Amino acid sequence: MSRVALWLWLFVVVLRLAYALLATQVDPLLRANPLHGDAVLHDSMAQRLAFAGEYRLEKGLMTAPAYIFLMAGVYALAGHAPDAVRIINALLGLLTLWGLWLLTRRLLNERAANFALALGALHPHLLMITGWLYTENLALPLAVWAIYGLSFWQGARGAAATGTLLGLLALTRANYLPFALIAALWLLWRARDGRTPALLLATTALTIAPYVAYISARYGAFIPIGLGGYVFLWANNEYADGGYDPLFLERNLTIGGEIRPVRQWLDASDPVERDRQAMRLALQWIRENPAAWLRLLGRKLALTLSAFGLQNPENRAVAAALRFADGVYWFFLGIAGYGLWRLRLGDRHTGTLIALFIGWTLVTILIYAGGSRPLLPAQPFFVLGAAAAFTTVSRKANASAQ
Repeated sequence: MSRVALWLWLFVVVLRLAYALLATQVDPLLRANPLHGDAVLHDSMAQRLAFAGEYRLEKGLMTAPAYIFLMAGVYALAGHAPDAVRIINALLGLLTLWGLWLLTRRLLNERAANFALALGALHPHLLMITGWLYTENLALPLAVWAIYGLSFWQGARGAAATGTLLGLLALTRANYLPFALIAALWLLWRARDGRTPALLLATTALTIAPYVAYISARYGAFIPIGLGGYVFLWANNEYADGGYDPLFLERNLTIGGEIRPVRQWLDASDPVERDRQAMRLALQWIRENPAAWLRLLGRKLALTLSAFGLQNPENRAVAAALRFADGVYWFFLGIAGYGLWRLRLGDRHTGTLIALFIGWTLVTILIYAGGSRPLLPAQPFFVLGAAAAFTTVSRKANASAQ
């Protein structure tokens, strides 16, 4: 590691730790409410687990446990201290950046790795998530190191280690459980040997098995970490705007020609059956309203491609600032896309793997809801793409100068 890289790392460490301590003063949403959105539920679940030893789901059968257990561990050691969790978030962010730096250096060079490190450290979404008690803080390093392991860790130990990371990623964000199968198919394509993919899947299964057995026994039905019917209906209905409607439970939904409040549609006492009701209702609404659903898909993508959400403020200055932010974000994504395409030309295996991860992330956005948060696990790879584009442009500029 060069001296430039060492000084850069020192700056990044100080920046991330300082931001963790100041997040509730810097972020306007956290300044208004330090426990915002899902953080309220995560905090409640972690407190109950840490101080009463009770693990109880607060949001239907859709909450993966890993980050909740991490928060509970912090609370058990430090008391109810959300700021202590933010410090852990900062350390997880540094672990993400370390994996990104190593991955970029292996695929490109140290100069590109330093560029990716600086860009990743200052990336608004990757930085601001530090202050939020959200599961993405743990999902980010697991995703980056899983891709690194798949690309560079060889043999049985490498497959076992990567399978463990993929299992932990699924236990953090259940929508990434199918990615383990995608990764196994990618390994089969790369190595033409079925033993390594089989070991990868076996290790992933063993990692998630204890929780799957526990939660399935608790509710008397097979639950692969979580169920998604309720969230699917929440994101796919006549009122859906691409994200998650905070007033969803108070709405009157029209399905099959009937109009009922959501709570009446979902009237089963058993939570598993209630989740299945929600899945059936969402699929029925899609069948009855295909044009509206296609428009909704466009809305989800538009929300995902907006830097800070689809907003229409009356203040012209704020509106102009948001349009400028969107323009910068689109430029970044365009550069990242070009860089990832160039990367695939140089290393088609890893380039394809990264494309598959980003692609699966986009599929889950179309299934559920859009926004910067669902896209967050893919952001380190967009940073890698931007670094690859930077390297390509620098190389061409040097060639022209000579």
